[in-house]
Amino acid sequence: MLRPGVVVGLALAATAGCHAGQGAASSQAPDPATAPRVVFVTPAGDVTVAVEIADKPAATRRGLMFRRELARDAGMLFVFDTEEPRQFWMKNTYVPLDMIFVTAGLEVAGVVAGAEPLNETPVGVDKPSKYVIEVNAGFARERGIGPGTRVRLELPARGR
Repeated sequence: MLRPGVVVGLALAATAGCHAGQGAASSQAPDPATAPRVVFVTPAGDVTVAVEIADKPAATRRGLMFRRELARDAGMLFVFDTEEPRQFWMKNTYVPLDMIFVTAGLEVAGVVAGAEPLNETPVGVDKPSKYVIEVNAGFARERGIGPGTRVRLELPARGR
């Protein structure tokens, strides 16, 4: 359920098995060979994350909640129809996360580093975003990902 006043609401969590039942904690990462990927183009080289995609309301609300682990180079990509300022909370999310907010032009707008697990305080950046990528806490700093970093989405074609 969405928290009143939260632009996007819930979601926060990062990867492993979006289809796990409520309360289940999947620690299996997406297969990097076949999973959709987000590539961050940094001065030190490309940084690739295998992602699960949350692009429907139910998946967006659930995010990575109830998971106890997130593989090192795995994450969750939230895809929205519009570009606007977004906020998330960490309710029922056990894994500390970095939230990387990305514009429609595929540039990092900002990063919320080390979002605190089980916290219901909304967090976000002041700039609009169309995408949000959640990864393990410390990921963005360790790999040189910050505002202005270019992003490439390598997603499977989808029929609508």
